[in-house]
Amino acid sequence: MIVLAAAHEGQAEALDHWYETQHVPDLLAVPGVKAIQRFDVQLLKAPEGSPRWDYIGIYDLEADDIGAVLKEAGARMGSPQMPASPALDSSKTLALIAHEKRRE
Repeated sequence: MIVLAAAHEGQAEALDHWYETQHVPDLLAVPGVKAIQRFDVQLLKAPEGSPRWDYIGIYDLEADDIGAVLKEAGARMGSPQMPASPALDSSKTLALIAHEKRRE
């Protein structure tokens, strides 16, 4: 799974802190979430009007039913098990599922 995320104006440091100290450990507690890598984003090219993103997260999911992993993570989001950050501008979040392209 690939997630592009943005902080509310002036909240990038708070969002970064939340991701590292709260959100990443909470996500790794979800069965099927195996690893998370995070990167700062420097936008090179995007369609006009695209949001500005601060971070990209690459989540390694491993399960027979990826949908069940996503459902569980979604159920936890915003709960005491996975508190949300007021620094996150969720209106700009872009989440994608990518499957490895296998060559035959």
